[in-house]
Amino acid sequence: MHQETKFYKERVVSILSNFQLLELALKIYIGKSYELIQHLVGSRIHFDFSVSDVESYPLERQLNLFGKLNDNESLKTRLNKLKSKRNFVAHEALLVTISGNPDVGLLSKNAMDLFHLEDELVECLKLLTKEGKNLLARFAQRSS
Repeated sequence: MHQETKFYKERVVSILSNFQLLELALKIYIGKSYELIQHLVGSRIHFDFSVSDVESYPLERQLNLFGKLNDNESLKTRLNKLKSKRNFVAHEALLVTISGNPDVGLLSKNAMDLFHLEDELVECLKLLTKEGKNLLARFAQRSS
């Protein structure tokens, strides 16, 4: 395997792993939001949503729910931009390495895009984690 192909494939796998972490972080945020809402409404209104409701949701649907539960417009915009990038990585980027003779020029071009995507994804994960910590702090305030 050429060095370029190996590097490219490693980047793609790393990015896909980070997208999995993003989906997990969104599920946790949504689940904790549901718990906070349930705590706040108590028995005044029936509220039977939980994290199990979103376990199998794809990224797009999770982002839609997150958008309803969070008011950080900047983060929501950045996360929504990642949606199409995730589809590209999951459905097209890895296929480039499968052929016996991948186009090294295409690998090189895509590698820079993937490098920037990975940076943005990691930054968004950090911001989402911060939002989750803020939510947990609000939950702790309401619970005490």
